[in-house]
Amino acid sequence: MFESFAHKRKLKKAFSDCFEPLKSVLDNVPIPMQTDRYITASILGSCRAYAEVNHTGEKLFMLLVDAVFEEVFRQNSMAVQTRTEQWLNEADDEFMQAYYHAKEISNSDLDLNWLADYAQQHFDPAVEVNHLT
Repeated sequence: MFESFAHKRKLKKAFSDCFEPLKSVLDNVPIPMQTDRYITASILGSCRAYAEVNHTGEKLFMLLVDAVFEEVFRQNSMAVQTRTEQWLNEADDEFMQAYYHAKEISNSDLDLNWLADYAQQHFDPAVEVNHLT
């Protein structure tokens, strides 16, 4: 049980730090990241590689993925996970290439500089819109 907390904490911090330069003041990532196959496949592939290196079971892997998607995509986490699962089940070419690439280059240190570089090259930082009512 406590093992899962340590893994969750480590993964959440790694992905939070990875996307930090793009986050808004409310810690939201840019909305277009929610529908980007490369981003979601890379998150999933990196989590899978981490789980394999750390010999976690499938149930813990699913909890870790859920925690990371929640950390990154906040209230939109479930919709992003559903879309990601659909691309995985369909074996979408672009998604699968990114997934296997992430799985191959990820390591137990969770060095996600490659993903941070991709995200910063392809997305503008998120901004919050204030609505006056």
